[in-house]
Amino acid sequence: MDLHKLKEWMEMAQKVQGGDFWNQIFDHDYAKQFMADASTENPSEGKKENSPAVDYPAIDILESDDQVFILVDIPGVQKEDVRLSLQGDRLVIRCIINSPAYGLKPIQKERKYGNFERVLKLPELPMDYKLNAKFQNGLLEISYYKYLKNEEYISID
Repeated sequence: MDLHKLKEWMEMAQKVQGGDFWNQIFDHDYAKQFMADASTENPSEGKKENSPAVDYPAIDILESDDQVFILVDIPGVQKEDVRLSLQGDRLVIRCIINSPAYGLKPIQKERKYGNFERVLKLPELPMDYKLNAKFQNGLLEISYYKYLKNEEYISID
């Protein structure tokens, strides 16, 4: 792409539209999100887990000395539509979010619907690979005890 020609075209478009050309073409918030996604994601690699481009659902990870707590916001979902699995040091969260308004044409759409999957690298391995999960009022709470391995001494021959 010839950047010089693009710059000339943009200047011409701004003169014709009175300087408000891009604001008329793009929704300003959408353009900001698009540019943020483009700057944080390498298209050849795809989206990476825990990257800024992967932000749904909202997740907090907290810890105490011996436990890890994961809070996941999934409003409008039934417990039966959520699936959790553990793959080594990765927690996989899968969910189906159904639209409550079938057959209606959206005027404004900000909520997410459909299938999603989010993979989290756990900060610590769980003891005995056992996690506890409960779901209430759109909040998925996952907790587990950390694998606290005592120091093992190695004999020297």
